[in-house]
Parts: sequence; C-alpha cells; structure tokens
Amino acid sequence: MSLPCTPWFDSGTPDTRAWPPPSGLALGAAMRDVRARDRHGDAIHLAAAIAFAFLVPLGQAPASIGLALLFTIALIRGVVFPVLFTPLLRWPPLWLGLAWVAWSAASSMWSPVGGDSLKVLSPQRVLLAAVALFPMLDRVRLIAWALVCGVGCNAMVQVLQSFGWLHVDDRPTWRPAGFAGLPAVAAINAGIALLLGLSLIVGVRISARVALGVLISISAAGLVLTSSRHPTIALVFALPFLPLLLIIGGHVRPRAALTGAAIFLLVAVVSLIAFGQDFLPYLEAAQRDVRAALRGEAGFSSIHARLFWWQLGIEEWLAHPVAGGGLSSFRGFVESHPSTLVFVAESGISLDEVLQKHPHSSYVRALAETGIVGFTLLAGLVLACMRSGLLMLGRDPMIVGAVVSTMFVALATAGECVELMNVAYAPAVIAVTLAAAPRWDGCSLPTRRV
Repeated sequence: MSLPCTPWFDSGTPDTRAWPPPSGLALGAAMRDVRARDRHGDAIHLAAAIAFAFLVPLGQAPASIGLALLFTIALIRGVVFPVLFTPLLRWPPLWLGLAWVAWSAASSMWSPVGGDSLKVLSPQRVLLAAVALFPMLDRVRLIAWALVCGVGCNAMVQVLQSFGWLHVDDRPTWRPAGFAGLPAVAAINAGIALLLGLSLIVGVRISARVALGVLISISAAGLVLTSSRHPTIALVFALPFLPLLLIIGGHVRPRAALTGAAIFLLVAVVSLIAFGQDFLPYLEAAQRDVRAALRGEAGFSSIHARLFWWQLGIEEWLAHPVAGGGLSSFRGFVESHPSTLVFVAESGISLDEVLQKHPHSSYVRALAETGIVGFTLLAGLVLACMRSGLLMLGRDPMIVGAVVSTMFVALATAGECVELMNVAYAPAVIAVTLAAAPRWDGCSLPTRRV
C-alpha cells in the first residue's frame, strides 16, 4: 500500500487488462481498480478536468491552457493504464467523429485551396476532450458545475462591460461578450450553462440552489447582453424539452417542473428589463429583416447576409453533390460567383464582410465543402450522441440538462459554424460528452425526486 502524499501506485490492486475493451459491470470494476491503484493520478486528472471546464468559456488563451493540461494528464495516464480509454472503442460516436474529421481532411485533396485548407481543422482537436474526460464521467456534476461557474464569470464581465466599469481588449462589436470576444460565442456558452444549471438544481441542498440561482441569473443577463438572435431562438426551442425530459426521466413531478419554469421565466423577464435595451429592438429589427429578405429585398443585416451565404452554399453543393467543393472552398466559390458583386452593391455590405470563410451554418458548410458524404457523417454523429444521451435520462437530472444542451447546440449550429469557433466549441463538446459518453455502474449520483 502506498503512503499518503506519494505518487507511487498501489501494488496491492491488480493491474486491469485493457483488451478486450471491458463493458457493463466489467467496465465499472476496471475503472474502480484503476482508481484504487492510481488514486493520486486520478485526483490530478479530476483537477485537470474541472480546470478545463472552468477555463474554456473565458477566452482562447485560458481554453488552450486548460486543454493542454487535460490532454497531458490524460495521455500520461492512458499510456500507463490503457484500460481507461479502450472502452471508448465500443462507442459509435467515436468512430463517426473520426470518420467525419477524416473525410473533411481528405476533401482538401480536391479543394482549390489545397493543403493549406487543413488549417481550418485545428479546432477539431477539441473533440479529443471527449476522450480525455471519459475516465472522469462518474464526476459529471463537478464538471458541469465548473462549466456553469466559468460561464457565470464571463457573464459577470459582460455585465461590468455594459456599465462601462470594465474594458476587455479586442471587442469586435458594440455587444458585450466578456472574455469570449464574439457575442455569438458568449450566447452559445450561456445557453449551455443555463440548461446545465437548471438541471443541476434538481435534488440539491438549499445552499447549492441559491448558488445555482445566482449563476443562472448572471448567465441569463449575459445572454441578453449579447443580443445574439440565432442562439437565443435556438434556446427558446430547446428549453421546453428540459422540464419534459426531467419528468420522463422521473426526476421531477409535473407541478415542480411548472414551478421551476415559472421562476426561470421571471428571471428571463427581469434580465430583459434590466439589460434588454439593445436586445429587444434588435429582435424587432430581425423580424423586419426576415420579411424583407424573403421578399427578395437586399439590406444591410446579418440575416440578409446569411440567406445569401446559405443560397450560395447550396449552389456549391449542387455543383459537387457527392464530395463537395473541398475543405475551405466556400470563400473562393462566393468570390467567383457572379451574384456576389450584385449583392454587395444592393445591400451595402462590404465585400470583405461578404467573403467569409464559412456560410454561418455547420450543415450548409458540410454540404458545400464535403458533400452528402460529409453531411451524412456529421448528421450521424449528432444523432448518435442524442440517442446515447436519451437512453440514459433516468440516471441523473444533470444528464437530462446535458442532453437538452446537445439539442440546443445542434439547433444553434444551424446558424453558426460552432465547429470553427474554438471558445464555443469546447463547451459544446463538454456538454455532449456529459450527455452521450458511455457510463459504468455507479457513475451518477442519486438525487431525490422533487
């Protein structure tokens, strides 16, 4: 038996075989054996996972530091104890994710940009976080708490920005986004935190509920301050599934779900009254822009631009239906399209703004650049993660929140290329991992029904 505060392994615990990959009860026993044998490494791994979840909403530099720390610890432990990760070989989303990234990389061979297009895949390294977090998934609540706290800190910075009390460099727009930089990124992160926070409230002590209530309120204020329309609309569509699935999972009674929904609605109304002086007119303008765009009228708005990009993305896909135009080919297609200069002249949007590297939709981008093959792999990955999470609704209310967060991200990415937005992609990957990664017996904490 190793002495306290020493890094040595416990030689009294058997070294578990990594092959064939264990599953079911054998997986639970294998994970407990590794934890008993390497309790210090397990504690360090948990600290790295919590630090990663807390840091990712706080900007590119903190997210990169947290990711590097988590990868390093996971790699060292994986070399010494391969059984920590071999069970993932039985997990279908792993293979779908690898196939999607591999096909995207292969499409660089027929891309007009060539090998330089592979640079756009750099954010996909965040997908490895799903692998690195797997041995820690019996602590899903701690990781979810860390992510909610990180988003709450960023939202607090947004509030201070709105009052002019704090300045964060490189703010690209008039909308406060905190350390995240881009309002859409801050909005997506806030949506994830709201859904996870609301699910974490179920069955916890009053002190934890008060703390979560504060974090939820701050995150709601941050979401309103971003004035980001598409993530907000995606959240409105996803949010009703949270009480519904909590009831189906047996975690709350209908009356408690309705009470919670009413309280959250009150928080949302207060946030709109306090911080919605820019958001409400922005939403009203969006309705006019949508009607004008549908009538074919050009205009200076993100909605007009998005509809233009989506139209050209579909055209590129129709020109290359099976394999797409190749990785990073969308910008070149827009630049050479005869209607681009006409749109610039009619809308008043600058050519630099129109020549974006992506069409602001992950699904349109997948069709345009990787064809029906890439789109099918991406859709299969999303559906496989959703199915995996839905099968575990009864384990823990937090998993319900993670499942609904996955729905929210899937909806939000219809209007944003989340897979190219590093600081939004990492929280999304954490939420999907908490929802969909395989679990073993005793993984989730029991909660009392309310």
